[in-house]
Amino acid sequence: MNSLNIKKNLFRYLLLLIGLFSLSISLLQNLNNVYSQIVYVPVDNGIYDFLERMNLKGMIKLDDEVKPYSRNYIADRIIFVVNKLSENKFELNKLEIEELKFYSQEYKYEIEFILNSSPNNYNQFVEDFFSDITERWSLLGYSDSIFNIKLSPIASYGIMSVGKLSGHTRSVGLSTFGSYSNWFGFSFDIRDKGEFGDVVDKTKYFSPLRGAWIKDAPNGIEYSDVKGSINFNWNWGSVSLKKDYVQWGHGKFGQLILSDKSPSYPHIQLQLKPVEWLRFSYIHGWLSSQVYDSAYFYYSYPGSISQTLIKSYISKYIAANIITLSPLQWLDVSAGNAVVYGGELRPEFFIPFMFYKFLDHNSGRGDVNDANGVMYFDIAAKYPTNFKWYSTLFVDVTEIRNVLDNDFHNTWIGFTLGGKTINLLFDNLDLSVEYTRINPWVYEHRNEVTNYKHLKYSLGHWLGQNADQFRIQFDFQLLRGLKIKLYNEYIRKGGMEEIYYAYSGAKKIDVPFLYPPLRTENRLGFEFTYEYLHDLILKGSFIYLDISDQETTREPVFLIGSKNLFSIILFYGL
Repeated sequence: MNSLNIKKNLFRYLLLLIGLFSLSISLLQNLNNVYSQIVYVPVDNGIYDFLERMNLKGMIKLDDEVKPYSRNYIADRIIFVVNKLSENKFELNKLEIEELKFYSQEYKYEIEFILNSSPNNYNQFVEDFFSDITERWSLLGYSDSIFNIKLSPIASYGIMSVGKLSGHTRSVGLSTFGSYSNWFGFSFDIRDKGEFGDVVDKTKYFSPLRGAWIKDAPNGIEYSDVKGSINFNWNWGSVSLKKDYVQWGHGKFGQLILSDKSPSYPHIQLQLKPVEWLRFSYIHGWLSSQVYDSAYFYYSYPGSISQTLIKSYISKYIAANIITLSPLQWLDVSAGNAVVYGGELRPEFFIPFMFYKFLDHNSGRGDVNDANGVMYFDIAAKYPTNFKWYSTLFVDVTEIRNVLDNDFHNTWIGFTLGGKTINLLFDNLDLSVEYTRINPWVYEHRNEVTNYKHLKYSLGHWLGQNADQFRIQFDFQLLRGLKIKLYNEYIRKGGMEEIYYAYSGAKKIDVPFLYPPLRTENRLGFEFTYEYLHDLILKGSFIYLDISDQETTREPVFLIGSKNLFSIILFYGL
């Protein structure tokens, strides 16, 4: 019986992949006007900060509610900056011009493809600007008119200290990406990482650092980070099969909707932009529940001395969509919903344009096979020039009739309010201010299989439930490639009662925000990043940290109290 079910699931996945591929080829064969190929850029790449500056200066319109961006989208925005620069050569200061040329080297192949595809759309200034740009050097690479591939090694080494304790990190790996013709792109990235010494936070459950599935090593931990994608695109959309990180919603220091806190997971992605003022994104992902499914337990080598009980986890998935309207050049308004469900694949969650939250009741499943549905809203206003204001509202549970009666007992929400301005007092000095609050129970669910998590890490904001965060940060760029941050951050985290109390009928408890045991954290930090050459980066930080926690078991002991943190890391490749 188990073997039959496994074969059924494999057959369903195969049909899904065949359908995905067939749909892509069909679309591509019927569309003549195509953009250059899709390859996605990691969300921690410096190009994101540069494009945001250009957006706030009014040089470009940036679709920044969904990340990562593709290389061709970034190349298109760079061309747009240069085209705008041809109208007013004083729009950018000297340092920004140097940054523009630096990133143009990285995306020269994509830029040339776009320019050659529509030569009549650009003036002589644009052509002359890019003719002076040489494509950046790469260790291994090949490109011609239809095929492009680049291969890069990845390596890093860093040291750190917390008080009198110390440790070190290292990573090695390989990254490659490429394209064929103007409709297909692919990427692959693998890293083997290790953290060693007396300052290793094994779980990182309450940290902005990404979580990982780890294994113990002598005096530390080791883990891998593997990403990859195949992508098909046409002139108003793309479809991808990816294992990568995702960010949805605005938030400089964490995203409420989808963040890159959890390890990456495989997912299908559909992105559409039929007109300039409307865009739509959808994913369906395969998550890990970490909950055993005893129906699929079996013995390997039964009856022998090698007999071993093999265990399986209950299957877990996410489907999510978000639609964005831009009624004004400087205003983006987004809304969407997501569902986390377990057990068998459900075809209704493969419909991208669907309100998932009510499908359980509509399909007669109710509480028997209850999925976890959420809604969210996001708004960003880039007005006036040099300013950006944004907010996200995440609604996990709500009952309209109770809200209308002014009863918020069964309403679980989180929200972010933030703003940023560039060139505050002088060129290249930026200020960001952000507050996030997440009420009790948000991201949790009555069924552990369907909580809003992957490998026990939040799919949303890294703070998790019953917490808030306030951060003010100054960013200053002194030289091309040299960026400095100075920030103060205050975080509070309350208790985490058993989920039983949220669903137990008459015994429900109306817990207050930040109910004890309470954890408080105050950070005063200085960080710098220097990218001397493409992908050769030096990062350093000095942080004064003061943490107190009424529940000592949830925090690594070496972090409790007032401590000075120091770290420096050199790495090649992102």
